Amino acid sequence: MFRDTVGTKQRWLFINNVPGEDESSNKSSIDLENYVRRDAANPKKGEVLWRAKYDEDPHYKQQYDSDSSSDGFSSDGFMNVTSRKLQMKWRLSTKATIKSIKYPGQEFKIKVKAKGWAQRVVSVVYNEETGAPELEYDDCEKVKKISYKIVNKATGETIDTFKIKGMSRGGALQWKCGAFNSTLEGGWFSRGNTDVLTTGGVDPGFSLLMAHICSSEFGPEEIKADLKPNWMLYFAGGWNPASFLMNGD
Repeated sequence: MFRDTVGTKQRWLFINNVPGEDESSNKSSIDLENYVRRDAANPKKGEVLWRAKYDEDPHYKQQYDSDSSSDGFSSDGFMNVTSRKLQMKWRLSTKATIKSIKYPGQEFKIKVKAKGWAQRVVSVVYNEETGAPELEYDDCEKVKKISYKIVNKATGETIDTFKIKGMSRGGALQWKCGAFNSTLEGGWFSRGNTDVLTTGGVDPGFSLLMAHICSSEFGPEEIKADLKPNWMLYFAGGWNPASFLMNGD
């Protein structure tokens, strides 16, 4: 990947993740670098063309949401409840900054919103050795939609907005905006390669870096990974899994 002599047909760009000072925080940055290396102290680092910096950790708003289509229970006999389905809707808001480094002057805010739902099925099972009842959990999360907004940081002007929606198993994710068209093969369930086609009139470095963060940190896979459903919210509704285990209620 690293070449001392680079021909015109062998030039490349690469994306370098730069961790933040606080490893527990998401405030890291991503550099888009070229093949020119002039820093003796950093011989493997190219010139930074564009940089994306995550401004904050993702903020999830979670709320109690009863299943309107059923009472959330299943049963194998009269007054013998064996499982309960818990559901909640959630929303995400987060943002990042992308700016030009080699040729300063362009800086954009990237605002991201997403929404979806989470589900937990709590079932009573019996220990094969002791016969004692135990709780078993089956969790599932879904990202329904992700919306993106590109804003000129200096003027506050909205440059572009676009979104992606939920999709069927095994399909591809596609992002389309004024700066690029990007396709992530494999869909929600198996990550493949990301193909990016930049469009005329926009710096291709910005387009490439924007497409990268959309398909990675601001993509459905990472959003699901960062989501930590707080099922303790159901205690506010008066339901306790311990009482479900003891009383079937």
